[in-house]
Formats: sequence, structure tokens, C-alpha cells
Amino acid sequence: MASMGQKYLVVSDNHGSMANLEYVIDRFHGQIEGFIHCGDMEIPPEMLEELAGCPVYMAAGNCDYNFSRDKEDVFELGDHVAFVTHGDVYGVSWGEEELVSRAQEMGADVVFYGHTHCPAYHVYESEGVTVFNPGSIALPRQMTPSGPTFLIIDLADDGRLTPELYTLYIDTFKMTGYDEVKHIAGVWRKYEATEKGSGN
Repeated sequence: MASMGQKYLVVSDNHGSMANLEYVIDRFHGQIEGFIHCGDMEIPPEMLEELAGCPVYMAAGNCDYNFSRDKEDVFELGDHVAFVTHGDVYGVSWGEEELVSRAQEMGADVVFYGHTHCPAYHVYESEGVTVFNPGSIALPRQMTPSGPTFLIIDLADDGRLTPELYTLYIDTFKMTGYDEVKHIAGVWRKYEATEKGSGN
């Protein structure tokens, strides 16, 4: 079981582009308990593990043609059960319903996914599932913030998960916050930290 009171770096969709990925990994070197990649890395998993220098949890994306590991991963995140997937097979470009249902089937209460290249964070209270998408660290598609994004998950001693969304600029980054994210997967609606139930 991962120790509590730690930070986890979450990225997705670098599509073989290494500059931003290497910068962020280097910037948080020695500060994170684990590294989560939600797919479309387009580099060998072994290369990612060597770069991270810490436990890595990853999923294969639709562009990871020669991925040599399991396509998805399930792991313990403190007292939580976390599920990392790219999300394309669950129709995330149109919504998160299938993804949440799959998480429930697997007994996971936390989900990390990618594919849309747009950040998202939702608490499905009635289903008991919290969903995170870090956006793309290389090829963002959201309207705002306009730059590549990544996520730091802070796991508190009491088990609470706090997401910190960052926008990446040239050789620097700043905390963005999910309340600034207004576009995901072609659906024009404001995405912010919300509590959602079935049918919402």
C-alpha cells in the first residue's frame, strides 16, 4: 500500500514528445510517491519507468501500438482503489458514464483517464467514484487554459485526495485549477470540480 501524505504526478497524451514530460518529471524528482500515465505515451514503458525513478502506473492508449504491459492498471492509492485507463474504449469523448460503470465493476473508487486532451475532475457522489483527467502534457485541446496541463494529486493523511491542476509554459508552470477549464471532448460546457450523480 502506498504511504499517505504523499504527492502523485499524473500526465497523459504526450504522443512521443519528450520535452515537457522530461521537464515535469525532473521538476518533481524526489517529491512524488508515484507517477501515473494515462496513455498515448508512444514511448516504451521501460523508458518511462527509467525516467520516473519511482513506482509507475500506466495504461495503453489507442496510439500505443507496441505496448508490452497490461492495457490498464489497478493499484492501491492509500485506502483508495485506483483505476488508470486511457478511456477511449469507454467512450470518454462523449461522456464518463461507461468509465464510471467500469470503475464500479472493478471495485475502484478513483479513476484516472486521458484521450480527450482536456482536463476534467468530477465527483460522482452517488456512485462513489471520483474521476480525474490531467489533460495533455503536449497537445492540449481545451479552450482555457491554453497550454499543456498536468496534475498533482495530494493524498492527505486522512485519505482525502486533492487535485492540483497545472498549466505548463516554457521552462515554468503555474497552478491553474479545474474551475478555469471550460472545454472537453468537443462538448461546450464549463467543467469544474462538481458532485454528479447518475443522469447528470
